[in-house]
This record gives sequence, structure tokens and C-alpha cells, in this order.
Amino acid sequence: MKRGFTLVELLGVIVILGLIAMIAIPTINSALNSSRERAYNEQINTIEDTARTYMSKNSLKLPDQTTGNNCSLSVGVLKQSGLLSSDDIKNPKYKKGSTEEDENFEVFNGYVIITFNGKKYEYEYVKTTSVEEC
Repeated sequence: MKRGFTLVELLGVIVILGLIAMIAIPTINSALNSSRERAYNEQINTIEDTARTYMSKNSLKLPDQTTGNNCSLSVGVLKQSGLLSSDDIKNPKYKKGSTEEDENFEVFNGYVIITFNGKKYEYEYVKTTSVEEC
């Protein structure tokens, strides 16, 4: 008596595995993209929080509250001050060769724009700036 699987049984298993893959792969991709987006936003929040810390230690550099001027603080300055390490500023969405705006840079190297809105200072990360440095 022969032992083993018939061709029909093997094809049936392959079809079932293919169906499982068709269901699982999009779900896994969606979860990965969602976690990358959350990590990206956390990186931006880390940079903005670090800018708050830097400006609390260097409060004389804050923009004047009466004139409503803005000023910018580069990520490089935050790194030089020792408040931000290179590991803190890697882009989790980076894809080599991508043309998407959020995916085409490996590390964050933009600026934090600091403005006074009448009640408090606001910090916002941007990739480029034309605002005077603090």
C-alpha cells in the first residue's frame, strides 16, 4: 500500500493556504502602516517636546509676546544641546527611493516653529522654514 498525499489533496491545501494569505496580508499591511504612522507622530511629538524643554532652559530666546513674531529652532540645535539623540529622530516611515513627502527622508532635520498665540507658546514641527532662528 502506498503512503502519501494525492495531487488533489496537495492542490486543495495550496488553495486553502492561498486564501488564508489573501485575507491575512492586507490586514498585516494595514496594521504595519498604522503603527508606522503612530511612530511618526510620536517622533514629531518628541521633537516638539524637546524644543519646549530647550526653550524653558533658554527662555531669553523665546519670541516677544507683544509683537507676535515667530522664531524657529532647528533639530540640529536640539541635537547639539544634547537633548535629542540621533536615535530619537529616525523616520519610521522612511522608504528608500520613495517620492512620498513623509517617506523620502531617513532622519528628521527640520525646524520647530515657535509662536505666541496670546495665551501660550505653540510649537509646531515643519520640514523647512523661512522664519528667523531663535
